[in-house]
Amino acid sequence: MILALLVTTLVFLSGCDTASNSPSLYFSTIDSPRDLPTELSRVQIFFSRNQNDQTSVHISSLNREVESTIILDNEGGKVKLSPTGSYLAFRFGEWIDGKNHSGIWIRDLKEGVERKVILWPEEDSVVQLNNPNFFPDEEKLIFSVMWLKTDTIGLATVNIDGSDLQIIDIPQGTLNDGPNISPDGEKILVVCEGVDVDSGQPGFMLCIMNLDGTGRTLLTKNGDSHGNSFFTGDSQKIIYGEYEHGGILGIINQPDYQIKIMDIDGNNKQTILNWHDPFEILAISENGDEIIFVDKPENGKSSRMYLLDQKGTNLRHLAYFDDFLADWFQEE
Repeated sequence: MILALLVTTLVFLSGCDTASNSPSLYFSTIDSPRDLPTELSRVQIFFSRNQNDQTSVHISSLNREVESTIILDNEGGKVKLSPTGSYLAFRFGEWIDGKNHSGIWIRDLKEGVERKVILWPEEDSVVQLNNPNFFPDEEKLIFSVMWLKTDTIGLATVNIDGSDLQIIDIPQGTLNDGPNISPDGEKILVVCEGVDVDSGQPGFMLCIMNLDGTGRTLLTKNGDSHGNSFFTGDSQKIIYGEYEHGGILGIINQPDYQIKIMDIDGNNKQTILNWHDPFEILAISENGDEIIFVDKPENGKSSRMYLLDQKGTNLRHLAYFDDFLADWFQEE
């Protein structure tokens, strides 16, 4: 099921069209970080990329007063920044006796030191680790585990010192990727398998579960895929991206990119924004009232960063990031 879902989604992605599918949206422009609301100045955002066999990470406060670019000592992937900005977590494998083994590493940003948290004993043709993320207290990691023989992407947790590895009990044949822990530490949000009720085609949906894997619940039933998702600070709502890739070659239906919000039980879904290009949600404010995202046009246009309130009524272009984004994505 998991491999079939991946293949089907790739077919849909090939039909993406860059034409705008929504009317022009009014936005104001913030040319200087001095004009940011004070409570947003210290919100942290980060970007990662891999080029020339190196992984680079750029971390910045939204007001750009504190920012740095780091090149990892190890060429890691699926980088994640911890809640306080103290650590980076990433996947990185090692060759042992001619066989590659998946691992999870962290980098202490204060010390500038990278260290291995876990290296899986079976080679990566059997088991692959991916998408590490932090618990709110930054003392523990959660990550995805792909068991290729059972076509299952499950979950595991481990302390950042490498102790107390725990495999979460997940049904075989299911997809549980990109785990995200709620701020109260009680729920896990994942990308999961599902069927788009409109098209009848398999897609990447969102599921939520308890920390022990029980109560696994499908939250979304629309969309071909879902992008970055964030719990609000009170752990009661989820802000997420939902994408429709369009019909055959984008001819029947145009692609659709939306930012949405829902309760953690999947109720009260609301569309905050209909957008005309692929995008990535970078962060949300602590109270969940403001959303920071960057669009990623596929027509050669430059990426821009935007700030949007939860009601979808106050869209602002953060123009002081334009030059950085042009350089960062041009060099990807």
